[in-house]
Amino acid sequence: MPVTSTQRILVAQQFVRFGFGEHIEAGAPFYSADFLTQELTTTEVQAVLAVVERFNAFAGGAVAGAIERFRGRVRSWRFGRAGAPVLIVTLPFWTHQVEEEPLGAPTGTLITDEAHLALVEELRQLFVKDLDVLKFEAYPGLANSFAAWWR
Repeated sequence: MPVTSTQRILVAQQFVRFGFGEHIEAGAPFYSADFLTQELTTTEVQAVLAVVERFNAFAGGAVAGAIERFRGRVRSWRFGRAGAPVLIVTLPFWTHQVEEEPLGAPTGTLITDEAHLALVEELRQLFVKDLDVLKFEAYPGLANSFAAWWR
């Protein structure tokens, strides 16, 4: 599980600036239409999201503020592009797997299917109704992960 680091924030912000290129800085000589950060905490991803002020329906500051309510309830976030912005959230299976829990933390309890489904539905409502995503669905290849894709 990731633990917030100022150095990680600075590096991730630069990584996203490179990836979004001209959408952040007019005339930027480089971009990547397909990239993802590594796992980030809520604090880290909020700082990274704010780098991309606007990309079609995506508004980085609004997304950063909206996900605050999931702090301490998720395992991690990843942000990048799949053509347009994509934000991936990975949910914990156990309570000790939430973000900011240091490695070696005492074993927690298994998160029930009902609690997991409720969290997924809360995420879906936020992204689809409030943040105008194109789609929100399970992310292939990452266990217990869901992605929000913008236009």
